[in-house]
Amino acid sequence: MIKKLYISIIFILWVFMMGLLIKNHYLDENASVNYFSLGTGIKSIPTDSEWMTIYHDGKKLGYSVFSIYNMGNEGYIISSTTRMKAAIAGLEANIIIDNEVKLDTLFRLNEFEFLLTSDQYSTHLLGRKSGTTMGITTIHGHDSTSFQITIPEELYTYIGIQPLIAQQGIIEGDRFKIPSFDPVSMEMDDVEVIHEGRETLTFGEEEFELNRIKILYRGIPAIRWLDDSGLTYREETLMGLMMERTSAEEALSTDESDLTGIDLLDVYAITPDKHIPNQNNTEELILEITGIDPIYLKNMDSPRQRVIRENPLQVRFTLSDFGNKPDSNGVFLYSSDIIQPNKPKIISKMKEIIGNSLDSSDKAENIRRWVYQYLKKFPVVSLSSALEILKHGEGDCSEHTILYTSLSRAAGIPTKIHIGVVYLNGKFLYHAWPVVYIDYKWISIDPTLDQSIADITHIAILESDFTNLSDLFPVLGRISIKVINQVQKENGK
Repeated sequence: MIKKLYISIIFILWVFMMGLLIKNHYLDENASVNYFSLGTGIKSIPTDSEWMTIYHDGKKLGYSVFSIYNMGNEGYIISSTTRMKAAIAGLEANIIIDNEVKLDTLFRLNEFEFLLTSDQYSTHLLGRKSGTTMGITTIHGHDSTSFQITIPEELYTYIGIQPLIAQQGIIEGDRFKIPSFDPVSMEMDDVEVIHEGRETLTFGEEEFELNRIKILYRGIPAIRWLDDSGLTYREETLMGLMMERTSAEEALSTDESDLTGIDLLDVYAITPDKHIPNQNNTEELILEITGIDPIYLKNMDSPRQRVIRENPLQVRFTLSDFGNKPDSNGVFLYSSDIIQPNKPKIISKMKEIIGNSLDSSDKAENIRRWVYQYLKKFPVVSLSSALEILKHGEGDCSEHTILYTSLSRAAGIPTKIHIGVVYLNGKFLYHAWPVVYIDYKWISIDPTLDQSIADITHIAILESDFTNLSDLFPVLGRISIKVINQVQKENGK
């Protein structure tokens, strides 16, 4: 069974929206964008904890609580906790997200802590600011990595925007952009905030006149309905996810049996206009793909996957290997906090797997076969380190790809990662797979699906070491696929 990579993408988006680092540009009196207007209906920092029930298309998934603590001269502590249950291909995944930030009296970020736990895997992220340096520690189970990044001296966080708006005020028609720093991609980008007007919503038997606030990041909208004290009554995010205000008693009394555990496989799969038969016997496939900027696929252009028309966007897929020698700086042999070819346990396991083999093709195939056989196929809503994956021995496409890439790079084989979709059981599913450089050519393989050469339906959208998954946000839930032509191999049926 494949991991549905969009689950990690969605939760990375959620994490990003909860913990976005924001440069202090919008409070500058000389800024070209007018940020806040005083004298609005929103006029004080909310002091009540916000308890929210989480739904997908009306089906209950869990709950979330958001709290602000005024620490006087020490500033504010803002915390949020989310508990959810989802299902992936019929298997349940329990998800816990804990997030806490410490802000000074002007809502500037001092520290943050984030913890995502799903069954046996966890991702823990700690950050502490000192001047223009942010010290960050990532912890995957018992494995940790620390590093520093350079940041603007004036730094804000998305989770602090709501009380900041509540204190400063925002009126109907206000529209502004906030230059922001994404700690996942380590790049600056904009968050846009729009007051779309006042709207009356009914909760129970009571009506509330609320402020409708739209927040856009890379084209992905989140809508919040705030009352005049800044409390959130409803929030809607991408692809049917919604949170609605409830009481603490109701949230905490929710029985596990009340949660639907909606199967995200069915929600986020892409169904083409017709079935693709005998995909393993196909030598050429032409697809028309809409809902995605052509630049994504043009950036991934190769003999295996080539854009042949832009309007409408059509792509030809073959099983061709492709060239382009790896950079001399060895970027495809690098390690990171999750790709870990330099760890002694990874190196030891690699040597055990490849034995006395000297041929790169044999090494790559031995590692691929071992990863497929070793990892129990199980959904994990997290991005775990290679050491943790090796320890626990289960996962899906992300875990297979991370472990394979770490072992392959440890063996001296340049390896990169493609992220996109693959056709399985009549639908295209978000997926990740490795690409190895052997005998002067790149070869796509798939240890998750036990394919020594990845089948022709692997559509690469992004090249990544799982550090830039936010680049996929603009395409989530928007892609449609139409089959234009399929050519079977001569011996195919």
